[in-house]
Amino acid sequence: MRINIYYVFLILLTSCSGRQFSLEQYQNYPVKFAKEKIKYPDGSFELFLPKNWNWKVENYENKSEIILGIDAISKPDKENYINIISIQKTKGFSIDKSLESEYNMALNNFQKNKSLKLIESGKTKLLENLSYYIHSKSNTGNYGEVEIITLITKSNDNNFYHLTVSASTTKELKLNMAVMIQCLKTFKQYK
Repeated sequence: MRINIYYVFLILLTSCSGRQFSLEQYQNYPVKFAKEKIKYPDGSFELFLPKNWNWKVENYENKSEIILGIDAISKPDKENYINIISIQKTKGFSIDKSLESEYNMALNNFQKNKSLKLIESGKTKLLENLSYYIHSKSNTGNYGEVEIITLITKSNDNNFYHLTVSASTTKELKLNMAVMIQCLKTFKQYK
């Protein structure tokens, strides 16, 4: 029996394309896009965002644990889905103020959320400082459900940054997540 190599390649391609991408795969996914540097008004941090995204400084006056932050939002795609990058500097939710404790607290809180399922989590070298990540997605199984990656790193003043990207699981998910992860890689803190 002779098997056509074209069919074997096609089967392999389609069986691998449905697999869940990891943070490392998004990080290494080849993508080029126009970007612009944005800086938090008080000079706390900067990063590059995709050009033409809207971003704004958020007001956290009613949330004592959040010090500052921004939200950046893409324009809606053809199907009306958006992508979001959110950066928050927090006082921390753990008692001992260590990065590992902050991560464990965030992971514990995540596990209480029944609407999300964990894909992966752990340490990463994505940012210039040691950081942890939590990678999850909605557990509905529906087209367009949200996939989220949150990075947690220590700030220079003994607080924490939570950097989160979220995208809808559409046919452009890999591209959209790769673009946002590339943006997070440019994050630099100053204060």
